[in-house]
Amino acid sequence: MKKLILQKGLLFVFTILVISTINANAAEELLKVDKTLIIQIVIFIAAIFILNSLLFKPLLQLVERREQLTTGRIKEAKELERKVEQIIKEYKEKLDEVRAKAMEERNEIRRQAQAAAEEMIAKAHSETQALLEEAKAKLELEAREIRAKIKPEIEILARNMASQVLGREL
Repeated sequence: MKKLILQKGLLFVFTILVISTINANAAEELLKVDKTLIIQIVIFIAAIFILNSLLFKPLLQLVERREQLTTGRIKEAKELERKVEQIIKEYKEKLDEVRAKAMEERNEIRRQAQAAAEEMIAKAHSETQALLEEAKAKLELEAREIRAKIKPEIEILARNMASQVLGREL
């Protein structure tokens, strides 16, 4: 539609220019100031207004629109870049938090394992102490029983040895 209007405007301007130059008879008459000069000035001003409305304004609007789109795209790209940087920052923060939490959990598990190991060692130590005490008590009891059994025999042996040494019976 705009092309058609532009073509019609250019055709009109060209037609008026051709008509104005046909009337000029000689080169010296073109330089004279007369009614054709006024017609040419009017045609020139009309051509400027027509070209301005049909060619220059749409062209400038197109250039301005392209610049706005380009500027808009640049702003959009910068905004996206800022969002990406923010997302990366949040990701790194969350990753650091998760790592710290994992480290805390790992340390807690180690502490629990160490406490359990110490508890098992203490339990084993107490069990061995109990077994050792029980074994000592058992040995002590057996030693008493053996002493009690051999005490009469020791007295008999001691008398026999004394009577042999002294040479008489006691």
